[in-house]
Amino acid sequence: MGCFLYRLHIFILYLSSNLDKDKPCKICCPKRRNIKQLIDLLGFGLFPRYTAFMTTISILSIGFSIFSAILLFSAYFFFLKNVNKSWFAVSSCFGVLTCLIFLQLGHLDFFLNGTDVLQTPWYRFWLLLAPTMFFYFSRATILPEARLSPVLLVFFFPSLLNLIERTEILAPLNFLIGLGFSLWLANLIFGMRAQRRRFKAEMFFFSLFTLIALFVLVVGIATPYIDTTYFYFMYTHGIGISFFLIVAALIIFPELLNELAEAAKISYASSTITDIDVEDTAQKLDKLMSDDKMYQNENLNLAMVAEQLELTPHQLSELVNVQFGMNFSRYIRDQRVAAAKILLASEPDSSVLAIGLETGFKSQSNFYAAFKEITGMSPGAYRNTLPNTCN
Repeated sequence: MGCFLYRLHIFILYLSSNLDKDKPCKICCPKRRNIKQLIDLLGFGLFPRYTAFMTTISILSIGFSIFSAILLFSAYFFFLKNVNKSWFAVSSCFGVLTCLIFLQLGHLDFFLNGTDVLQTPWYRFWLLLAPTMFFYFSRATILPEARLSPVLLVFFFPSLLNLIERTEILAPLNFLIGLGFSLWLANLIFGMRAQRRRFKAEMFFFSLFTLIALFVLVVGIATPYIDTTYFYFMYTHGIGISFFLIVAALIIFPELLNELAEAAKISYASSTITDIDVEDTAQKLDKLMSDDKMYQNENLNLAMVAEQLELTPHQLSELVNVQFGMNFSRYIRDQRVAAAKILLASEPDSSVLAIGLETGFKSQSNFYAAFKEITGMSPGAYRNTLPNTCN
């Protein structure tokens, strides 16, 4: 509070020394760029001037971002299943992560050497390419069956803005383009409102990510009016926090990308189950689970079950969504948890881990997460609520 009052006092003195009736107002005169000076003067008590602490925190954020980008691409390419891995999806994923890595390297150059990288062509190249790569990857992930067209090359047009050397024009314009792509994605997600109840928790991460993106966009648009130190500081940490949210979301919800794609497919694509008997096929699916106990296979996936039902994976995915109101992954988790609840009651001497593995979960942590997601309590807590059972 004392710091704020001091700044307010300085601000009042600044006004009184410049408001001369016989001179043009230095604060309002756009030629003198005093809006920038005013923001630097006040500081709002939020962003300190260039300090060792600021540098250290920023470098840590940059390091985390680069490590996370490499980790995310490796996980996407080698480990994530049931997600679109066409050449377009993989290349756009690589593209957007590469853009963010080089942007963070530019920020590192600023914090270590004081280089105003916004004035360099190579930094502007990655800055201008990032929104396009973001759009391409979002489109490939959420709309994997959308047709590729040469028209998509039009979205590389913003890269030509690199010919504009006036950063006070280029930066706000680029961030406005990014805002347009963000609004497109938000509209796409909002259009799935009938499916949103399936992934309310995931929407929490998406909402946080959206708020951070909007904040960074505002900073980018305000570039001509703020000190570049604030721009690099806020942009660096905007990217760092975004990576943290993405990593956290994929750890907690490893099927997030697949679930969004499934929800989009139901919301926007034409039906693939018009020529099959939905009720009969749903009964066959239930039989595979109740009699054959296919859920016990820890490597069970959509394609394996679809083959048993003589359906395509897309048809089975839509059938489960329409008939049971959930995606395939959630359906299998439901089957496994239902079986685990029976075993927790009927086999009081079996350990929680043994029951989890028997019902198809790969690890105790996966079992706990799924059980709590569906029942609201841990397996041990559930067992304690049963009559005549003990831990």
